[in-house]
Amino acid sequence: MGVVSILPKSDTMKGLLGPILGRVARTDAFSLPGDIGDHSRVLVIDSGDLTELLFFSPVIKYLKNKYPGMRVTFLVREGNSELVRSMGEISEMISYEPSHLSLSSTTYFSLMKRIRSRGFTVTFLLGSEFSLPRAVLALVGRSRIRIGFAGENSYPYVNCEIRSEDSSVYEGVKTRSFLTALGLNVEGPLPSWGLPEQDIRWAKQLVHFHKPEKGTKLVAVDPGMGKGAHRLVDESFTYLVNQLSRRMPCKVLVVSNNLDEKRVEVFKSKLRADVLDLEPKNAKEGIALLSCADLVLSGNTDYFHFAVSMRIPTIGLFTRHDTANWFPKGTRWVQILQGVKGQRLALDEFNSKIDTLLHLSGVE
Repeated sequence: MGVVSILPKSDTMKGLLGPILGRVARTDAFSLPGDIGDHSRVLVIDSGDLTELLFFSPVIKYLKNKYPGMRVTFLVREGNSELVRSMGEISEMISYEPSHLSLSSTTYFSLMKRIRSRGFTVTFLLGSEFSLPRAVLALVGRSRIRIGFAGENSYPYVNCEIRSEDSSVYEGVKTRSFLTALGLNVEGPLPSWGLPEQDIRWAKQLVHFHKPEKGTKLVAVDPGMGKGAHRLVDESFTYLVNQLSRRMPCKVLVVSNNLDEKRVEVFKSKLRADVLDLEPKNAKEGIALLSCADLVLSGNTDYFHFAVSMRIPTIGLFTRHDTANWFPKGTRWVQILQGVKGQRLALDEFNSKIDTLLHLSGVE
C-alpha cells in the first residue's frame, strides 16, 4: 500500500518564510552585556502560557533593578493580561486574543505595525515550542538582539540562542539562561515573583467571609489539563479529595485555568467535601485565592507551579506524560504522586505525603 506524506500548512510556511525573512533580518553587530542598559527598549513576546510569565518575571525584575531606565513592553494573551498589568516593571502592555495570531488576519498585521513602530532594541521570545506568528513578530520588531530558545526553526527569528543541555532541568530554572545569554552571569537567587499586596488582602477577606471557622483548612484543587496534555481522571482526583476531607476539617476551593465552566461543574458535582462557592474572574484572581490555601492538590498545571513559587504545601498529581523538566527539585513543601495508566493511586502513599507536608509546614 502506498503512503503519501503531506507537509502540514504550518511546516510549509516555515520553509517558505525562513529564507525570505532571513534576507530582511537585522544583522548589525552587537556586544553583550554592553548593548543592554538604561537606554534599552525591550519587547517580551509571551508564549501564551501562564506559567511562562511566572518563570520569566524574576528576569524582568532583575533587569529593571539593574537598569531602572529600561522600558519594557509585554505582548501577552488577553486571558493573562491582568496578571501582567500587576507587574510594576512593565512600561506598556499589548494584549491579543489567540485568534489574532494568524498570518492572514488583519488584526495580526495591526500587531506587526504597532511592534515595528516602537523601535525596540532587545526582544525576548518566550517558550521552547516554535510559534511562527510569534517568531515573525520578533523579527519585524527590528531588534538587533533577539533572544529565545534554540530549535530547528529558531533562526533567523532569534539571533542569540539559548541551548539547554539537560532535559531534566526544571523549567522554572531555565529562564535564568536569558540573563546568561545577555552576558550577565548572576549569582544567587533572582528577585522572587509576587502578587501586589492589595490582591492578597482582597483574597484573604473573601476567603475569611466564606470560611470563618479558624480550625478549618482551605484546600485548593486544580483538576485542569497538565503540561503533558493529560490530566488525572475526575474519579481518581475526587476520590483523593473526598478521602482527605474525611481526615481533616477543610473546605475545598476548585480553581482551573484551562477547564471550561461545564467541566469544572462536573468535577465539583463528584465531590463530597464542602466546596467554597468562589469563582475567580481571571487568572490573577485565581492565583490570589490560591495564595490563601493551606494545602494545594493539583495536576501539572499553571496553578501547581504558582503554588510551588508561593511555597504552599502542594501535592502534584502528575500523569506518566509529565516529564522530568516539570518536577520542581529541592522543594520540601512539594510532594509528587505520578500515576500510571490503569492503576489507582495508592491511598496510603497519598496520606503519607499529606502527613509529611503538614508536619513540615506546621499545619496540623
